[in-house]
Amino acid sequence: MIPRFSTFSKKYLRLAAVPVVLISGILTSSLMRNVIDISLPEMIAGLGAIALSIVWSMMRDGRGYWTYSVYTLRVFESPEVIAGYMQRKTQGWAKLFYRPFWASLVTLCLVTALSGLIWLCGTQWRYALIALLGVLVLPALMLAQLYRSISFNILLAFKSHTEPEANRPRLRRLPGLVAEDLLLSLLINFALVLPIARKPAFSLAAGYAHPAFIIAFMILMGVVMLFMLAFANRTRRYVVFGELLNGTLDAHSTPCAPWSFTGRLTPWLRGLIWLLVSQLWSIAICLIFAALQITPQFIPLYLCALLPLIIVYCLERYQTLYSNFNEALEMRQRHLVHANNFAKTMR
Repeated sequence: MIPRFSTFSKKYLRLAAVPVVLISGILTSSLMRNVIDISLPEMIAGLGAIALSIVWSMMRDGRGYWTYSVYTLRVFESPEVIAGYMQRKTQGWAKLFYRPFWASLVTLCLVTALSGLIWLCGTQWRYALIALLGVLVLPALMLAQLYRSISFNILLAFKSHTEPEANRPRLRRLPGLVAEDLLLSLLINFALVLPIARKPAFSLAAGYAHPAFIIAFMILMGVVMLFMLAFANRTRRYVVFGELLNGTLDAHSTPCAPWSFTGRLTPWLRGLIWLLVSQLWSIAICLIFAALQITPQFIPLYLCALLPLIIVYCLERYQTLYSNFNEALEMRQRHLVHANNFAKTMR
């Protein structure tokens, strides 16, 4: 039996809750471990980056996912309920509930206000309250925002079908999506990693070539590489399918093929290779900075060490999106065949 909107929406939220809570919890724990004597701006930057990136991704992907769900009849509703949806407005204040920029701005304002309240509670409970905020409160608020966006995404899915020219989204291409995902990844990266320089393990008092610092730096870059690979391989198959259906992606414009190396090897094997490369590069960059006698500073060293990881992220993310695009094209072709056959039977 095809579920109704309300039933399908509840399932959609339950499935979204697991990654939202998991990602928010893991990143919040990283913030708490990395930042000692956390300041209010660091708290806002860290929690804000986590929440903003999650909400932005959910809102951006929501329209494509619900277009896919509505077009392929994964949900069903009575004509009366659909007519009620069609009466809603998507302009004005409604943008706060489903547009990535505006929904993320609302999230950032909430994080700023809640961080201020935590700061006023004093240092004794600060880290415990940060954990509570990142593991429970913020995921609940983000899921509430996702719930509010559902009705608007359903409406936009219907309008993109009934009025395709008037409701066509802004045309996107795969390189632009990679750049957007990279920006969100770097936002989290800088907010969580740069303050780590204050930890004793990352002290440069003994210089870049000190064995203890090199080992700590290798561990840090290995963890960063694993996080970036995990985000780079996040699939958007059904979202891309929906974006092909509503016109966000051009089905007639074939994107450039990715680097052949990323396509020949399995993701797990590539991950091991990239992890090994990141470890060797971590050692090399420390020794290069030491040989050049550069003034000991953590941030310039980290930014230089991060450059190859950014390149790896872009290669892996493009490979994932390219594969999703080709899979979505096949699904779109099958969908059009079934839709045409159904239309013939109804004549």
